[in-house]
Amino acid sequence: MNTETDERAHEPASKIAKYDFSDNIGNSTSTDCEKSGDHKPEVVIVIPGGSPQQLSVDVVDVDAVSQKLNKAASYLNTYLFSTKIQTELQKCYKDSNDFCDGTSGMQLYCSPFHHCILPNFVTDSDYIADLESALLDLPLKEKNNDLYKFRQSNDLNHSKSQALTLFRSLCDDIKVFLSHVTEIPLNSKIDLFCSHYRYTDVLLCHDDELEARRIAFIYYLVPESWSLDDGGTLDLFDTDEHGQPKNIVKSIVPKRNSFLFFEVSAASFHQVAEVLSENMTRLSISGWFHGPPLPRPAAYVDTLPPAVQYGSVEEEVFYAWINPFYLAPEIQADIKKQFEEDSEIELTDFLQGDKYAALVEALADENIKWSLLGPANKRKYYSADMKQMPQVVSEFLHVIHSDAAFLVLSNLTGLKLHPLAPCEDSEVTVNGKVGGPSSSSSSSSMVRHVTADPRCRSEVRRWEHSCYTLGHDTDTEMQDFALDTVMYIGCTQEWLVENGGYTSYIAKGEEEELLSVCPASNCLALVYRDKDTMRFVKHLNHRVTKLSPPRFFDISTVYYE
Repeated sequence: MNTETDERAHEPASKIAKYDFSDNIGNSTSTDCEKSGDHKPEVVIVIPGGSPQQLSVDVVDVDAVSQKLNKAASYLNTYLFSTKIQTELQKCYKDSNDFCDGTSGMQLYCSPFHHCILPNFVTDSDYIADLESALLDLPLKEKNNDLYKFRQSNDLNHSKSQALTLFRSLCDDIKVFLSHVTEIPLNSKIDLFCSHYRYTDVLLCHDDELEARRIAFIYYLVPESWSLDDGGTLDLFDTDEHGQPKNIVKSIVPKRNSFLFFEVSAASFHQVAEVLSENMTRLSISGWFHGPPLPRPAAYVDTLPPAVQYGSVEEEVFYAWINPFYLAPEIQADIKKQFEEDSEIELTDFLQGDKYAALVEALADENIKWSLLGPANKRKYYSADMKQMPQVVSEFLHVIHSDAAFLVLSNLTGLKLHPLAPCEDSEVTVNGKVGGPSSSSSSSSMVRHVTADPRCRSEVRRWEHSCYTLGHDTDTEMQDFALDTVMYIGCTQEWLVENGGYTSYIAKGEEEELLSVCPASNCLALVYRDKDTMRFVKHLNHRVTKLSPPRFFDISTVYYE
């Protein structure tokens, strides 16, 4: 289900410029309703039950609600028009009590937020087949950025297909039902799209709150055999004290011919889990019903650990770590010239071979304390406890935090990271690509102010299947000019873009990718960015589990002038 109108379509770019040293030399079900007060923290797997059938209900009421339905409603299951079910559902919805109808299989749950499953939604099997055929014939466009990867149609409201036009009429009918049950005054606007999720496609955590969306929905047309093992579940998150997504507490397995809806709010965090089936498509129609917009709380802003000033390091320790090739003045001048033109570069074989091998071994130590970082609407990766590092990792951090490292980086980039670095103007015009240090560009509208307070912040990270970061406006680390450095450790020699895991840079508010950096063993990536540049690490998909090893590490350090 596409739940964002963010159109930052992202096509992975080729690797950025290199400076290559070698060139220079569970399937369980839960359909029993629980009161929201009895909610348990473990994940609940829901597989909507029941095979398609025409259900007999107590009364098909011809009241004010039913009178608003047009003849297209005859395709819908009759339990939707039962006065008894509607009345009970409305009361439970209002009182935030769970509700299950044993005859129809309808299920309402109020935790972590109101959501309802309507099984056997359409009763005409021929129409279901026609609808599926029409959806499979639609032209689709690839959607790929930090938040998602899947294929989607244009707005189905404009389709000339008879089957799709009829489904739009069914949405008008069900809107009356939804407005009656939820007591939300829905207007005439209905967004309607078809989505195809195939192997490794995903839609990461978000809340859907945008442009007066009040109720989100999905109508599933997956194969009858779709199971939990195929992925593509709708995962629901609870929230923490800051209103941020905390844990997945419910996973709903797609079921053919079921209609699921939930109320959109600042707490309706959810995701479409990665599709794991290599031969089936998660086919659905999804969209939103609109109504009066809700007030949105202020965005929560993370607090970063303070950046630190450089320290000292013994000369022999520093030289034992860094490839001497990168310490030669003529090589540094060559790299600096290239960096000032491009604002980015990759330095291969950056560390001495024995030290790099020691880092690989140390980071695989089972005694390192790793923490899974969130919240899921911003990031998901493992961060190491900096106070409990193996000795060789601590020594490397000491080296890259040293005055010698700041000076070498100054020589490689032209940035003023050390008092002994070549002196430049305190105000430097930033060129157009990512925000490089060169003052040669005449087309720039950006100015960076050097404050003579060089400092840095480091993090040791582990990346494996399902890890990612998302670009977001409240990222305090992206609010200043900075030099991003990433030392890649322990990844496969030839990392493929198709695996995810690359770092992508985009200009805030723009669609086009500025550059991307793929992991590469013993490679230091340098990127200079301005305050209007956002970055993310693309979701590491299921292909990573087939690699050896199925993970990599990096040491990310941000340097400020």
